[in-house]
Amino acid sequence: MPDFKQIFQKILEIVNKLDTTKKIIVGAVALTMAASVVIVVSVSSVDSREVLFKNMETKDFAKITSKLDEMGIAYKSSGTNAIFVKPADRDRIIVSLAQENLIPQGVHGWEIFDEEKWSETKIEKDVKKQRAVMGALSKMLTSIKSIEKAQVNIAFPEPGFFEDNAEHITAAVLLEYAPGVEQLKRKEIEGIVTLVSRAVAGLKKEDVSVAGPNGELLNAFPDEIDKQQSELSLVEKKLKIQETERIKMLKDIQKALEYTFGADRADIVRLDLQIRWDKETIDKTVVEPVTMVPDNPATPYSELVTKDALTVSRKKVTESFKGRGWTPEGPAGAESNVPPGYMDKDTQHSEYNKEENIENNEFNKSIHKIEKQPWEKSRVTLAVILDGRWEKKGINKDGTGYIREYHPVSDEDIAKVTDVLKKAIEYNVSRADQISVKHIQKDRSKEHEEEDEILKKRRAFRKMLVTSLVAVASIVVLVLIVQLFRRELEKSRRAREEELAAQQQMMREAALRAIEDEGIEVELSLEERARREMIENAISLAKDRPEEVAQLIRTWLAEE
Repeated sequence: MPDFKQIFQKILEIVNKLDTTKKIIVGAVALTMAASVVIVVSVSSVDSREVLFKNMETKDFAKITSKLDEMGIAYKSSGTNAIFVKPADRDRIIVSLAQENLIPQGVHGWEIFDEEKWSETKIEKDVKKQRAVMGALSKMLTSIKSIEKAQVNIAFPEPGFFEDNAEHITAAVLLEYAPGVEQLKRKEIEGIVTLVSRAVAGLKKEDVSVAGPNGELLNAFPDEIDKQQSELSLVEKKLKIQETERIKMLKDIQKALEYTFGADRADIVRLDLQIRWDKETIDKTVVEPVTMVPDNPATPYSELVTKDALTVSRKKVTESFKGRGWTPEGPAGAESNVPPGYMDKDTQHSEYNKEENIENNEFNKSIHKIEKQPWEKSRVTLAVILDGRWEKKGINKDGTGYIREYHPVSDEDIAKVTDVLKKAIEYNVSRADQISVKHIQKDRSKEHEEEDEILKKRRAFRKMLVTSLVAVASIVVLVLIVQLFRRELEKSRRAREEELAAQQQMMREAALRAIEDEGIEVELSLEERARREMIENAISLAKDRPEEVAQLIRTWLAEE
């Protein structure tokens, strides 16, 4: 490893040997080299920028910069006609702008491919530019997350002599989706079409074809079908609103009918609701009286004073004449042509009066501009049938069914129901609303048969129950009689046995006493000795403890 300290000392020794002029020259050269190194480092450290668009109009510049600010992408601009971005972000930015249809018309941004060589021909330049455009577009489309691979082919036809007969530029785009993507959204497809059409001058959107992995055409949007679907969706929404209003009205009517007639006596045959969807704007001028004194709501009477109109101006003309009348005559010196019979009337006095009053009034006029709701009820049709009431009067003689009497719905009740239903549907004669409420007897024969069958089953069950109870009671009574009879037999048997035992005991005692009296000793058997001892013990126990013996006897009797 070289010793930099020694090298530095040698350089100092060489510099010290130089004169002053040479030292200045060496110092200037060193400073120049150091400044060059610093400038090169600083320039190389600046991020390189690539042209996004240039030669733009001011409105396009404003839209694109606003979108870049919204996306949070750093950029630089040159005036208001050029934008520079990082090369790594350029493709992604163009794709995003194409999806928003913000690529400026006629601005392609492919100046990087405009390098020329002096040996290139025009055909080679055109081919190179075409390949550059297709390659750049393919690379740009692959930057979309949903696309894994893209291939762009652009056909530039030969220019013709006449513009009307010239062929259009066409482009074909073949896409392969990224893993997990089944199809592209319409917005993405429209962005791809806009991107390709704006990248090539003279290429129209309708001349761009975008195909999927299986060759299916993606940008063939059925606009007419979409329009029809939109109209159909609007119609479905209107019908849904109409059905919702109809069901709401139906529930109100059903509730009102069930309150009076129950759920099984009133049926709504038909309820049709028509809604008019026309939107109307009405200009209405209303003339109202002028309020001179308003009403005081705190008082029970009205102080309201109104006037039909306010007088703006008034003109009054009065004329009167009173005096002798005058008859026109001929020229001076000539006789009048008035007949002699009318001459006497000139001596009569005449009187004339004229009075003219003109008044200009201003009315209290207000102008209203009314916009009606986009929908309103145009017609309501309601039909309801009512059933009468069945009353049970009893059970027939053979007990197989009820005796019933039918009570029809009266005309008064029908009129009341009709009035209630009119209020419920907001009946309006001017809308040609129709309502019909009729009494029609419902066939309830099946219901009556079921009721009669239930009655038969109940009566049969009741009869069977009574018979069973009687049988059970008879069996119980019979068992009690048998038990009582058996008990009486047992008592009589015991009584006979006790009486026989007592007689035998008395005979033994009598024999023993006779033997004792005679002094004859008789040898007793073991059983008789035991019996005698037991009797003696019982007699002694009865003498010593009479209460316990009495309780024992009562217990024996209770058990018997």
